[in-house]
Amino acid sequence: MKRQIALFLILMLLIACGNKQEKSEPVTTELTPSQIVGIGKVAPYGGVVNLAAPASGIVNEIFVNAGDSVNKGDLILTLNSIDEELSVNVANTRIKSQELSVESAQIALAQERIAHSEKLRLLNDAKELLEVGATTGESVRLLQNEFNQSGEQLKKAENDLRLQQSQLSELKIQQATRANDFEKTKFYAPIDGMLLDLAPKVGEALNLHQQYARISPNKPLVVLVEIDELFADYLKLGQTCIIKLPSSADIAAIGEIIRISPDLKKKSLFSDGGTDLEDRRIREIEVSLNRTNKTLFIESKVECSVQLN
Repeated sequence: MKRQIALFLILMLLIACGNKQEKSEPVTTELTPSQIVGIGKVAPYGGVVNLAAPASGIVNEIFVNAGDSVNKGDLILTLNSIDEELSVNVANTRIKSQELSVESAQIALAQERIAHSEKLRLLNDAKELLEVGATTGESVRLLQNEFNQSGEQLKKAENDLRLQQSQLSELKIQQATRANDFEKTKFYAPIDGMLLDLAPKVGEALNLHQQYARISPNKPLVVLVEIDELFADYLKLGQTCIIKLPSSADIAAIGEIIRISPDLKKKSLFSDGGTDLEDRRIREIEVSLNRTNKTLFIESKVECSVQLN
C-alpha cells in the first residue's frame, strides 16, 4: 500500500514538472496571409476625362450622343452664338476699313518722299548756281525753307502711317478676341475616346466651367483597387491579381499591380454612401488586365484578390 502511494506521488510530481515546462516555453507563430482582397472599379488607364464648359450660354445643337466614339477635334455641341458672331463681323468690317486707311497713309507717305527728294534736288542745284554767280542767295534761302517744310511734312506722313498701322494692330487683337469668344461657343472633343454621358439638352443653359460630359480615352482598361491599411506593407509591384465580379465565383480577369500609391488615403473612392464613419485608411493600387475572361464595363465594381505567394 505504501509503495502504491509513493508511486502515485512520483507520477503527480512528473506531471506537474511537465506542465510547468510547457508553460515556461510558449510557442508563437506568425501567420502570413496568402492573398488580400480589396474592392475596386474598372477604369481606362489615366482615368475618365471630365469635360468643363469653356463658355456659358444656351445649348443650340448637339452633334453626338452618349456611347458614340469621338476623335480629337470632333464637334460635340454648340451654344447660341448670335451676339458673338455679330461681334466678329463688326470687327472684320473695321479691319477692312482700317486697312484702307493704312493704304492711303502709305500712298501719302510715298508722295511726300518724292516731293522731298525733288526739293532737295532743287536746293542742291541752286547752291551750285550760287557758287558760280548764276543765282541769288535769296533764292537759295527760299528753296532751303521749302526743303525744311517738306521734311516736316515727310515726318508727319511717317507718323500718320505708324498711327494707322497701330490702330490696325489693335483692331486685329480685338478681332482675335471676338473670334476666340465665338469659337468658345463650340465644344470640341479634346481626345480620342468614347463619350460616356452628355448632360445638357438642346435649349438648356450651361454655366462657365460646368461639367457637361465625360469621355473615356482610347486606352487599355485597368482596375483601381483599395486595400486596407492593415495589409499595406504586403503590396509589391508585379503581384498577380485575380478579378471577380461581386457575388460571382468565376474569374473575370487576371492582371498584375503596376502602381502602388505612396501614401494612405481616406476610404472614399468606392464607398456606397457618405455615412460610413469608420476611421479606416487604404492604400490604392492600379492593376493592369493581362487576361480577361468576361466583358468588363467602365466603372464596374469588382473584387480584387492580390496573390501574395
